[in-house]
Amino acid sequence: MPENFRTLSTLLAQVKNALVETLPDQYWIIGEILELHENRNGHCYLELIEKHPKNDSLLARAKGTIWASRYSMLRPYFETSTGTSLKSGIKLLCRVSVEFHPQYGFSLNITDIDPAYTLGDLARKKQEVISRLRKEGVFDMNREIPFPEVPQRIAVISSETAAGYGDFMETIETNSHGFRFSTTLFPAVMQGEDAPGSITAALDKIHESEAAFDCVAIIRGGGSKADLESFNHYDLAYFITQFPLPVITGIGHERDESVADMVASYGLKTPTAVAEFLVDQLLSFEFRLTALYDRMASSVKGRVQGHLSLLDRYRGDLVHFTRGMLLKHSEQLLQTDQLLRRELDMQFTRRKDHLALLVKRTELVNPVNILKRGYSMTLVDGKIISSARNILPGNILNTRLHQGSIVSKVEYTTETDDKRED
Repeated sequence: MPENFRTLSTLLAQVKNALVETLPDQYWIIGEILELHENRNGHCYLELIEKHPKNDSLLARAKGTIWASRYSMLRPYFETSTGTSLKSGIKLLCRVSVEFHPQYGFSLNITDIDPAYTLGDLARKKQEVISRLRKEGVFDMNREIPFPEVPQRIAVISSETAAGYGDFMETIETNSHGFRFSTTLFPAVMQGEDAPGSITAALDKIHESEAAFDCVAIIRGGGSKADLESFNHYDLAYFITQFPLPVITGIGHERDESVADMVASYGLKTPTAVAEFLVDQLLSFEFRLTALYDRMASSVKGRVQGHLSLLDRYRGDLVHFTRGMLLKHSEQLLQTDQLLRRELDMQFTRRKDHLALLVKRTELVNPVNILKRGYSMTLVDGKIISSARNILPGNILNTRLHQGSIVSKVEYTTETDDKRED
């Protein structure tokens, strides 16, 4: 065994003494909180890290402690000054003393925190997100989507039990104008580290059935400035810029504007303001319809009055024209009547002369007149005969003369050709 060996406790004691001699004072350092835990005694234990400014690779890591007596004063002061709580991802400018314990190792005893640095760092991060979105050309994309004239089918992202969601629903369902809306809730975590991912997941579900909605409302009730940090997250803001439906935010803050508010189609202050905005959109549409109705009614009334005037003028013209036409046609009818009467008289005269001629012709062929001229007419059994055919000996003939008749009995007949040659 070497003569100059040391026990572990001895070596670590030397390390502790060396650190005390070398770093006897307190120092202001910058570190980011990786983890933070509070124990039952009121002590706060942190894991502080430093990242590379370009690629976020880990450069340094150390444990930190804020003892209960200090923590009870530093925490409320920090939260009041910054509006946010001590949590993972927050950068601190803190005063520390270096400590080393043989059993628990190296640690930093935090005795003071400068909230002004954290405020500046939060503002810087927010500005970096804004600059990145502008550089990528997506900052105004959601605001460029045409907002529907009648937004009645609303997809709502909120916590189901949040007071802000209740205020939103009460305002929209009991609006004094009686407008009806269809709202569908997509529950999400609305604060803390899980909020950006949860809200993004809800937006993703809405995207699956985007045709069923007119717009999206992201709402939550009032909260601290720390709660607002979730809405400055790059991933959430980018997802809103890429969403195909207009997004309205009502995150329940009056003074500060989050990045989500900036990139949304409309960034409003409270859930109630979102509900009132939607009601106002329908009211505005109703006003436009009323104005259009009034314009149309006025236009129709003017046209009707104009056409009535034309009809009155046309009616007068028609009466005058009708009278003229009737007079003209009555004269034409009178002339036609006279022509018809003359034509009828001429036709009657012609027909009368023709009938007289027919009467004379009929008289000439009258058997009585023929008999007067010495002709006779022979009948057999009451039928006139003109040929000896079918006349048999013994038949009784009745020959009629102009005066009287002769009854004879056939002795015989001779058949001769009655046709005469020219």
